[in-house]
Amino acid sequence: MTEAPIWALARSGHCRAQPGTLRPVTLLETLRSVIAGIAWLVLAALLALGSAGVAAVLNHTPGTAARLELTYAADIAAKPAIDGAAAQLAGLGNAVDQLGIAGRDALTSLVNGDAASLQTALDAGAARLSTVHAASDALAGALAAVPYVTGRSELYLSTALAARYDQLVKARTLVSGLADNWSVFSEQALDASAVPALLTEHDTLTAKAAREGSAGRYPQALKLLDSADVSMAKAVALRDRLGRKADVTTLTAWLSANATYDGALRTLYQTLRDAKGHVTSAVRKAFAGEQAARQGLPKDTKGIIVIMNDIARGGLNQAVISIDTTKGLISKVLEQGH
Repeated sequence: MTEAPIWALARSGHCRAQPGTLRPVTLLETLRSVIAGIAWLVLAALLALGSAGVAAVLNHTPGTAARLELTYAADIAAKPAIDGAAAQLAGLGNAVDQLGIAGRDALTSLVNGDAASLQTALDAGAARLSTVHAASDALAGALAAVPYVTGRSELYLSTALAARYDQLVKARTLVSGLADNWSVFSEQALDASAVPALLTEHDTLTAKAAREGSAGRYPQALKLLDSADVSMAKAVALRDRLGRKADVTTLTAWLSANATYDGALRTLYQTLRDAKGHVTSAVRKAFAGEQAARQGLPKDTKGIIVIMNDIARGGLNQAVISIDTTKGLISKVLEQGH
């Protein structure tokens, strides 16, 4: 008997699976196999995504918002203490502000030539500087009382609170140079306040010498010029000290013009004294020198006002600006904490 092909038997419905023989695969079975394969692929993808999610959770940096459960207890304990330190920093900022006000008062008194008010402002500044030191110490104590910051780990304190604490620590260092700053400011202000008095003293002595010389009392005139020279030397010494920080260009010009006139006046009176009242060529030359030097003198006292303004705009003004800048930086730290 001739065997029919399998496909022919299958189509006629007479194909039966016999032991040891191959059975044809139906379309339904093929679809079931494909669907099962797709299901396994989907399941594998879901498992992979789930593993990635677990890994992402485990990789969250401790101390961030993603791991609040790790830092919650320490944050609750540290935050009130950090808030307390911020309050101490606010007090420090107020103390610095008051110091700046004293500095501005001192500058105003200096320019106005009010020595008494200047001393009052400088004394007030010294007292306010003590307040700054006390507020700085109080801030240091408050910072030391904050828990979980010494040898801290991100596992215990959140990044935000740790950063705020570090800002407060740095803010305290902003006032470290204020004491030296105020000391230099006070010294310069007192030196500057002495300038008008010395210049006036010098002018008064020189004027008296001129009156004595005009009356023919040359020895007395020369003695007064010696005293004027002492005042001039003191003014030059002040100019040199102030010149380290301030603009002393106008002051230098004033001193130079007056020193030139003092020398010419001294030469005239010494020459007249030596000539014993006779008009000699030396006397004529000395008189011409005195007249030329007189033309170089300031015409009024407005130059002293310019001198004081120049000095105030220099190192003294910068010292007050530095104090105000420190207050601004402290305020910025406080604003960042809100």
